[in-house]
Amino acid sequence: MKKLLAKLMGIYRGMSAPVKASFWFLICNVVQAGIGVLAGMIFARIMSEEEYGALGVFNSWKSILMVFSSLNLSYGVFNNAMLKYEDSKTRDEYVSSMEALYGIITAFITVFYVIFHDWCNARLGMTTPVAVMMILELFFCPALLFWSSRQRFEFKYRSLVTVTIIMSVLNIVLGVIFVLLSENKTEARIFSQVLVDVIFCGYLFVYQLIKGKKLFIPKFWKFALAFNIPLVPHYLSEILLNMSDRIMIEKIVDDVAAAKYTVAYGVPSLMQLFMNAVNASFLPWAYSKIRGKKYRDIGKMANTMMIFMFVLVLFVMLLAPELLLILAGKKYADSVYVIPPLAISVLFLFFYDMYSTVEFYFGENIGVMVASIVSAVLNVILNLIFIPKFGYEAAAYTTMTCYMFYALAHYVFYRYTSRKHLEGAKVFDGGVMFITAAVAVGIMFIVNAVYGNILIRYILMAIIVITAIIKRGYIISKFNEMKNKE
Repeated sequence: MKKLLAKLMGIYRGMSAPVKASFWFLICNVVQAGIGVLAGMIFARIMSEEEYGALGVFNSWKSILMVFSSLNLSYGVFNNAMLKYEDSKTRDEYVSSMEALYGIITAFITVFYVIFHDWCNARLGMTTPVAVMMILELFFCPALLFWSSRQRFEFKYRSLVTVTIIMSVLNIVLGVIFVLLSENKTEARIFSQVLVDVIFCGYLFVYQLIKGKKLFIPKFWKFALAFNIPLVPHYLSEILLNMSDRIMIEKIVDDVAAAKYTVAYGVPSLMQLFMNAVNASFLPWAYSKIRGKKYRDIGKMANTMMIFMFVLVLFVMLLAPELLLILAGKKYADSVYVIPPLAISVLFLFFYDMYSTVEFYFGENIGVMVASIVSAVLNVILNLIFIPKFGYEAAAYTTMTCYMFYALAHYVFYRYTSRKHLEGAKVFDGGVMFITAAVAVGIMFIVNAVYGNILIRYILMAIIVITAIIKRGYIISKFNEMKNKE
């Protein structure tokens, strides 16, 4: 055992800084996902379906409104800024000036709410206390996003892992205490969530302002706004594509249906956490490879990541009944059939993340915006048509259809970008990704048909495990290939 531990430590010490960071970011997200699973298990049981559905709708509205308040300045433009401004002092000033920028925007939103609060409450379906808590989230949460994005970009994993885990644990502990002690369980859960965010994000907000010292630097504001304002429709469309289902289900059906969809969505969301952890480290690495014109390296790693995403999707689909039972209990069991199409949606989202890397690097934002807007509008239209006819389950299939279109549109724009900026160099293998997607969709229909037969599902899982064991040499070689990239 000592020799094994010594060998593992030797391998760990031999890893490059980016690989170590990727490892710890992955561990962090796995732990965070585990805590998220635990939270879902608890709150789905100690809250009624109506209360849990209302909580999901609150989080959906928060995600939508945060696009307007923060302009998502911590997203794609932030990584470009980190590449453009390489010294630490300039980066500090950039972050503080971005905090001032989104702070001013949020202040205007707050004034608007104060003047028209009755109208806003009616449209959002919220009480004034809940709306105030949402405004606090809008004001402070982006500070954490700026800090986290910079930690990931600079491969500083220790602080990020520590803060993420502490916040996740406190969120669930305080949430359980507040919910159990309160009669209004929805507001109690929201308050516990906001309290944790305000404490940690508020500290980071002040810390980054003091460290950067600058509130208004014209070239930073101009660079960020010129890059991101055209992308606001894209980010808003992304959120609508991801969140509008729950809001529309609540409006068209009821809170109970919204709760069932929210719980079912939690299963593939765990996959998305894993994917986001990997992509967060992949993005700065891919940027450096594009700058060094090492395009084949990007394609090879993308294929490796795709294999694991594909296998993960299969496991989630096959284990959906058990995962749902563990997450929420028997009262949500009938929502199992929406999990496979939602899991496939995450796979299509992975394809988008790959293609958009090239688009964002070269600032080709128009294509990104067009693909997102069309996909979001299509999702709303399909939901309006099919949810009244087939119930909340239809939303899962409309979401999958729209993400399929989303990935295809981004593939087209990625090819346009590569011809324009890379002299037609092929970064990603579109054919392999299309075949993978087709196979996954085909398996989805088979899985939905055999949910009632546990033996068939377990045989299929055994086949996957045996195949992985047989191909373990290939898998290990791919991991080593990733490990040795600089």
